[in-house]
Amino acid sequence: MHEVMCVWRRPGPEDVGLARCLTDGALAAAGMDEAGLGVARLAVSEAFTNALLHGRPEVGVEVWARPDRCGVVEVYDTGPTVPVFPEPEELAWVTGDHGRGLGLIQAFTREACGAYPCGVGKRVWFAVAMDGRALDAHRTRALVEERARLRAPRSTALLA
Repeated sequence: MHEVMCVWRRPGPEDVGLARCLTDGALAAAGMDEAGLGVARLAVSEAFTNALLHGRPEVGVEVWARPDRCGVVEVYDTGPTVPVFPEPEELAWVTGDHGRGLGLIQAFTREACGAYPCGVGKRVWFAVAMDGRALDAHRTRALVEERARLRAPRSTALLA
């Protein structure tokens, strides 16, 4: 069973810190240790900032957990373009001020992350083990996909 820990919507850049604090509180309440919380803080900061810069309002965060397994954070916005995570070797070639956020999320979460369209907009998600260890990225992706399918309208194709 998945337990929704918090759902929060805010549209402003001043709210990145608040998104980080709420995510941190929800995951700590679910039993995540400090190593996992540190990863989640970094990743939610990147994902929320990316949603503000590249998405469209409304921007929000949903945090849910599988007890004794992992916490999942989904950052969503109403922009239509689903981002593509870079291949690991591509990150070294990204230059300039933009383009590194998704690669950083990938690195922080050891590739237990992804993105998918949902209703109006998209969700960028990442998962962190309760004890900060590496997760099986394929198994975690299947868990997130299952939850997304259960939540979505029947006519929407979620994960292409």
